[in-house]
Amino acid sequence: MDFTYLLRILNRRKWIILGAVAFAMLATYWFIGKKPERYKSSVVLSTGIVNYKGINSDNSDAFVQQYQVENAFSNLIEFAMSRSSIKLLSVEMLRHDLGKTPEGAFRQPQTNLSAFSPEEADQLYKLLAQLPLDSLSDPAFSPEIDYALDKIGRAYGYDHDALLRSLSIKRKGATDNLLIEVITESPQLSKFMANAYATRFLTYYQNLALSEKRKTVHALLTQAEEKKIVLDSAQTQYFAYLSNRGLPALGKQSEEVVSQLSELRLSRQRAESKRRAANESVDRIQRYIDDRSSLDAGETRARIAEKSATEENLERVRTLTAKSLETGGKDPEIEGQLADAKRELDKSLRSGARSLGKPRQTDESRRTKEDLYKDKVSYDLERIDAEKSIGDIDREIGLLSGKLSTYVDNDEMATKLAAGVGLAQKELDAVNEQLIEAKLKLEKAENPRKIIENAQLPEWPESDRRVLSSLFAGIVAGAFSVIVILVLAYLDRSLRNPELFKKRFPDTLMLGAVSKIAVKDLDFQAVFEKSKPTPAETAFREGLRKIRAQLLQDESRILLFGSLKPAEGKTFCMHALAWSLAANGKKVLLVDTNFKSPLPEAYTTQASPNAARLNELLRAHALDTVFQIKREKGGGAQEQLVEVLGNTGAPASPSEQFQARDFAALLQDLRQEFDYIFLESAALNQYSDAQELLPYAQGIIWVFNAANAVGDADQEGLEWLAAQTGVRAILTNA
Repeated sequence: MDFTYLLRILNRRKWIILGAVAFAMLATYWFIGKKPERYKSSVVLSTGIVNYKGINSDNSDAFVQQYQVENAFSNLIEFAMSRSSIKLLSVEMLRHDLGKTPEGAFRQPQTNLSAFSPEEADQLYKLLAQLPLDSLSDPAFSPEIDYALDKIGRAYGYDHDALLRSLSIKRKGATDNLLIEVITESPQLSKFMANAYATRFLTYYQNLALSEKRKTVHALLTQAEEKKIVLDSAQTQYFAYLSNRGLPALGKQSEEVVSQLSELRLSRQRAESKRRAANESVDRIQRYIDDRSSLDAGETRARIAEKSATEENLERVRTLTAKSLETGGKDPEIEGQLADAKRELDKSLRSGARSLGKPRQTDESRRTKEDLYKDKVSYDLERIDAEKSIGDIDREIGLLSGKLSTYVDNDEMATKLAAGVGLAQKELDAVNEQLIEAKLKLEKAENPRKIIENAQLPEWPESDRRVLSSLFAGIVAGAFSVIVILVLAYLDRSLRNPELFKKRFPDTLMLGAVSKIAVKDLDFQAVFEKSKPTPAETAFREGLRKIRAQLLQDESRILLFGSLKPAEGKTFCMHALAWSLAANGKKVLLVDTNFKSPLPEAYTTQASPNAARLNELLRAHALDTVFQIKREKGGGAQEQLVEVLGNTGAPASPSEQFQARDFAALLQDLRQEFDYIFLESAALNQYSDAQELLPYAQGIIWVFNAANAVGDADQEGLEWLAAQTGVRAILTNA
């Protein structure tokens, strides 16, 4: 399905699309015009969410904070739209409309929605008037109140669903504010409802928040009293136990002993630190002394080795010099050894010279070692003193520990009781801290949500946007119509155009397509003779001429016209093609061999110039009872290039009709009189006529209607057609 074909489909259905668009626009415009005017009033609340959760200046947690802000707004809006919050607005509105207020009720009840008696309304008003809305934190009323509230509220339009349709709550842009909008049929009602809802919502939210804090304080007070009772009981048991055994209460004396023990342990820690420091100092000084001794010994050994090497090299040079003198310097080996010995002596002398430049151990070095020995002795004395102090402190700690143990006599039960008293005291202190914090929060509780802009009386009704809505409805209707048409075109299994036919039957030669044309009062001869035909007649005529050009190039002169099913247009196609050939000077005979559907009454048995010869041939072959000459009404008496042999209809098939007759011989004789002979068969899906007429034909022209689908029921006929040779096709209504 190509794009051009889709455009052609839409062009053919353009009036349907335009009609759908116009109807949708007019219907929407009329419907919106019938709706009553609506008035909007709004209240702006500050939430405090952004102020409390502001993003850090360095944007280190921008994403997390932004998510928290959005989540907080979503939670607040969900709470504001909850059934509990809406119920408070229902109560406020019914208290106003059911009460005898000076301004009167905003609405009158619609008893067709919910019927109630005046007594029920008075009873509900009395119950609602007693509700403490300013301090209410739980709008869970009795079932009787809830039932009456819902029943009467539905009649007034103040029930939960109706109020939600009038109420809109959203965040105002990217600000900290919440926008509450109310749209109703009355400007006074919109203003009153918006202010009433904002007031009730803030009061309810504050009461709910304070209620939780009060519950927390009350719970902590109860818990603190319980912990105090537990502490008093533990202390009583502890002191009673000590009193029964004559043990001290660990008063001032035990506190002094414990204090002394703490001081002694601190002194011991200091002495231990001093001892470790002295030990480390002694070890470090000893390493310094050892390193200095090793350095001096190494230096001495190096100097001795250098002196010995120099003396050896000097003696060797003397010996080799004497030998050189003896030989007169003519012995190369001795001269080489002498040169090597001089070089070694030179190296020794240079090394000795460098050693001579280094300072030797002086009296100052010896004094440094003596200072190190003195420091070592000093730190060693400090260590000994620290060890003695540690021993004395340990003995004193032992005495005091023994003295303290005599106070409590190693009583395990007293220890457990004292531990219980301490644990109870800690738990009581923790609860008291939480209680103090909760009381401070309750005292400092402040509702960050405030009304910063009250609802005002709207001056003008809300725009109904009739034109915009109508345009949008037209666009939607047009788009939907286009989609439906394209879907139907996609699901359409008809051949539709020659391109699709060629894709569907690539092995079948297609002669061409016959376009649509009005068949009422159609004169084929006039179509080909008109000098100024209409566009439809031009397309029709040119399509036939293309098919005619291919037939003239072919040698087949007896052609069988067939189709898969009835009403495909093969009769019309035969006659149109015959007149096309006649316009080119060819004589064509149309033989109606479709005995199941003979030619209609529009064809008569009027006289023809060829009638005598045709009747002679029919009688000669005993077929004058099967065929008869027919002409279209108003045909005239001039010589005919297109002749028609019709039949009167018969239940028999062609082979049965021609059983005792020589139809093939008739065709050969007729061939001498006419250039082309066209045979028409019945629908192949229903009858076997095409198969029985095939031996008499020189070629097959199969007619397909572009408006009809080729489905599964046609597969058998298509298989037979594919088995034949020389099959050509014509597409009608293309």
